[in-house]
Amino acid sequence: MSGLSGGCACGSIRYECSERPIVQLICHCRDCQRASGSAYAAVLIVPSDRVTFRGTEPKYYAVKADSGRTMERGFCSDCGSPVLIRRPETPGIVLIQAASLDNPSRFVPTCEVWVSRADPWHQLHPDTAKFDRHPSAEAVRVPVEEYFAARATASG
Repeated sequence: MSGLSGGCACGSIRYECSERPIVQLICHCRDCQRASGSAYAAVLIVPSDRVTFRGTEPKYYAVKADSGRTMERGFCSDCGSPVLIRRPETPGIVLIQAASLDNPSRFVPTCEVWVSRADPWHQLHPDTAKFDRHPSAEAVRVPVEEYFAARATASG
C-alpha cells in the first residue's frame, strides 16, 4: 500500500496521503462507537504532513475520549461523514477513518483497543492483538516513533 485517497460521502472533502499507514487499528471505545455510528472505529494512523485536502476543509468537534485524551473529530459539514481524527498532543499524526477511503478494503488492522467496551454482539477480528484499554507501546507508540526517527535519519 503506497498512497491513500478518500473523502466524505458527498465529495465535498477529498484527501490524499502520500505515505503508507504507520499503524492500522480498531477502537471499541464508547466515543468511537458514537462517532462512527457503529460497533467501532477503524482508523489508519498516518503522518499529518503527508495528508493534503482538496475542496472543503473538515469541521472539527473536540471531545474527551475514554482514554482521557482530547480527540478532534473531523467530519464533513455538508453530509456529516466522519473523515479523520487529530489529537492536539500528537500533531505529527492524524487518524484517517477507514470508511472514508476510496478503497476501504486496503484497511488491514493489526490491533484492537478498548475491547473492554466492545459490544457483546460484535465478533472481534481473529488476527489482531487485543487490548482491554490502551494499546501497548509496541503496538502503536513504538511504530510511530520508529517512523519519524527513520524520516529524520533519511533527511539528515
